[in-house]
Order: sequence, then structure tokens, then C-alpha cells
Amino acid sequence: MIKDISPAEVRGQIEQGETFVVNIVASWCPDCIERQRPHLPGFVEKVAGAGIPVCQCTVQEEKMVFISAAHEALTNDFGGHGYPRTLLVIKGEVEDSRVEVMDPLSLDMLATEYIERVRSAFS
Repeated sequence: MIKDISPAEVRGQIEQGETFVVNIVASWCPDCIERQRPHLPGFVEKVAGAGIPVCQCTVQEEKMVFISAAHEALTNDFGGHGYPRTLLVIKGEVEDSRVEVMDPLSLDMLATEYIERVRSAFS
């Protein structure tokens, strides 16, 4: 299972200049829970297998109600509403933000792209 982290942990990793992927979701969201979640393990395995940590931040448990002000700020800072949102952070900079990548083929293509982008950044 993908590790769920807090907004403070996401911001801490960014401040430390880390490279990682974070999936921002809402627990009420059918696209997050029913459409993406069953296919996420393959994405996580591929990305993490390339040495890029993958985590998740759940920002809402009820539609339009953020868990906290920090969850709302994180969502707004990274593009606003639209779940699931997948972010690529390279050396502490958000390099990509995608909404609603859910099916196995799209997730596999995104994993490949993210791996290539990270490798390029470190070569």
C-alpha cells in the first residue's frame, strides 16, 4: 500500500530538495478510489523500482471539505481541485502535475515519463 503523508511532510520533502512523486487524493472521490487505486500498485512499483519514492496525501474525506487548512493550502498550491492529482517533484521543485491519470496504460506511460525526467535531471 502507498504511504499516506501529511501536507507538512510533503512540504518538508520539498524544502529538503528531495525527488519524489506524490499522489493527491480525496477519499470520497470515485476516480481516486474506484478507477485509479486498483491500478496504482503497478505505477508505484515501477517508479519506486527506479529509486523514486512515491507517497500519497489524502486532502478531503468529505466532498468540498478539506481535512485542515494545511490540506487546502497544499491542494491550492499544486493546482487546486481535481483528483487524483499526481505530482513529480525533482530536487525540491514541482516539475509536473497531472489530474485524472487512472487507467493502467496511462499510469504506466506516466511512470516511464517520470523515470526518464528524473534520470535526465540527475545526469
